Amino acid sequence: MKQSRRWTRLLTFVGACALSLALTAPAQAKDIRSSSFGIGLGSGTVTNGLSGKFFMGKNALQVTLGGNDFKFGALHVGADYLWEMPALANGSVVEVAWNAGLGAGVVIGGDDLFVAVSGVLGLEFNFKPLPIDLVLEYRPSLSVIPKVGFGYDGFTGHIRWYF
Repeated sequence: MKQSRRWTRLLTFVGACALSLALTAPAQAKDIRSSSFGIGLGSGTVTNGLSGKFFMGKNALQVTLGGNDFKFGALHVGADYLWEMPALANGSVVEVAWNAGLGAGVVIGGDDLFVAVSGVLGLEFNFKPLPIDLVLEYRPSLSVIPKVGFGYDGFTGHIRWYF
C-alpha cells in the first residue's frame, strides 16, 4: 500500500507542475488529439511506468511498460485500445475530453505469469500552451491467469508530452 501511495503522490506532483506551467505559459493552441504520439509516465492494467499514446485517426492505442509497486523484477506490459469521444469543453488553455476502451495486461517474470483484461473510462485534460495531457481513468479489471478474480475499484492515470 505504501508503494501505491508513493506512485499516486508522484503522479499528483507531476500533474500539478504541468498544470502550473500550462496556466502560466502563453497560449499557443495545439490540438493534442491530432498529434501522433505522446510519451510520459502512467499506470495501466498491472503496470506502472513509461506511458505512450499513439493516435490513429479518431481512436488511440495506449501502452504502458514498467513494473508494479516499483518491483521491476518482471516484465509488465499493459495495452489499451481507446475510442476517443467528443470533447466535453474546449477552452483556450485546456480541452476536457473523454475516452472509453478495452485493455489487457501481462506480467512475465521467472515462473510467474499473470494476465488481466480491463475496461477503461478516461477523463482527459489536454493542455494547449504546452502539449501535455493529464488523464484520470476508471479501470475495472478481470484477472484471468493464474486465477479468475474481478476488481471494480481500479483507478489509473497518465501524464504525457506530445510531439
